[in-house]
Amino acid sequence: MKTLIFLMFCIVSAAAHSDRLLDPMPRTMTAHQFELPDVSGTYHKLSDYQGKFVLVNFWATSCTVCRAELTALEDMLDILDDKNLLEVLAIHAGNDLKGVEELMQITPVSYPVLMDMDLTMGNWGIPTLPTSYLVTPDGMFAYRVLGTRIWNSPNMIDFLHEIFNDYYANK
Repeated sequence: MKTLIFLMFCIVSAAAHSDRLLDPMPRTMTAHQFELPDVSGTYHKLSDYQGKFVLVNFWATSCTVCRAELTALEDMLDILDDKNLLEVLAIHAGNDLKGVEELMQITPVSYPVLMDMDLTMGNWGIPTLPTSYLVTPDGMFAYRVLGTRIWNSPNMIDFLHEIFNDYYANK
């Protein structure tokens, strides 16, 4: 039990440093456009969200930490809602539509859950699940996250506010 508590402390401590919350990407790369259906069949394009930051989260129902992250992303949006600066797009990797629908009944979220049935999003460079990208309002890659994060933690919320403030201060 002590080992488990120590490991959890190490994970939370490592994530508590703002330089490790999100990995910066060169601001010279435009995010790859896509058009994918959500679970109800409505298509979404990345360009539909131009003018806002977009957190694109790649996940799968077979990934336990991915499923848990969906709730943390929802909580993060609730906390950040006052500014309406960020959209989350959760992209399920694979064709488990039934599994996604069942999960959404148990764990509903307010953001779009899109289906990459044919795994066409490979051009985003997704080495593991979950993987997330933060895209700027002008469509540029800003940050990448390999693995899970505690999206609703105070450190993450503060770091996201810093990102938003820095972006708009330099525009």
